[in-house]
Amino acid sequence: MPLTNICTFNNRVAFVTGASGNIGIALCRRLAAHGVSIAAADLSLEILQEKLSDIPGVRFYSVDVRSIDSVREAVDSAIGDFGHIDILFCNAGVWNHSDVKGVQRFEQMDYQQWTNLLRINLDGTMMCCQAVLPHMIERAYGRIVNTASISGEVGLPGYADYAAAKAGVIMFSKTLAMENAAYGITVNCVSPGMVAVGDPQPTDTTWIGRRGSADEMARAMIFLAADESEFITGIDLPVEGGRTLGPINAAKL
Repeated sequence: MPLTNICTFNNRVAFVTGASGNIGIALCRRLAAHGVSIAAADLSLEILQEKLSDIPGVRFYSVDVRSIDSVREAVDSAIGDFGHIDILFCNAGVWNHSDVKGVQRFEQMDYQQWTNLLRINLDGTMMCCQAVLPHMIERAYGRIVNTASISGEVGLPGYADYAAAKAGVIMFSKTLAMENAAYGITVNCVSPGMVAVGDPQPTDTTWIGRRGSADEMARAMIFLAADESEFITGIDLPVEGGRTLGPINAAKL
């Protein structure tokens, strides 16, 4: 059998939330390189245009993933502009605390802060999927790739809100995969570890010895969204340099 490109896209349109963030920018550039049409969505149209205006054919949509009306309006606009949405990347998310710098013990955590992180990371993923799924079901095709986190797999002290939200994204995605497999729709997660802004710096907290790059996260997401990945659904793919394998200094061989 002749070798073929394992990531091909046949006239596909992708709706990407969090498109102006670190991973979102890398993802949009990878999608464009594969010939995918891109509906890039984020809170600020101005920032989207600043970061991504050099990508041919990309269209921009303002969306607040905490609002079901905002999500549905952006999705409906994208379908109107492109005719269809084949791929959904639920990539919008925040992990930082708004009122403190760095970690915060759970018993000191304000309920509004807890709620805000869950609304953006978990509810936002839910609302985007709910807005796009009827369209995908009607067309009997879809790829949904949700951005989770290794925090949702193993926890993260000082970020109970973020870890809980991302754990929810993982289990939500697995359930959605089971509900929609019969409609030709796959649902998967990518769980990034430590991701650098710019060139990855060395670190002693991963077995590979450095942070990951945004482009490395994007490549994993692209793979799960490709036409060829139709037999992969319900997985959570950690992209984290072995960070969750075990204590890196446990043994020196």
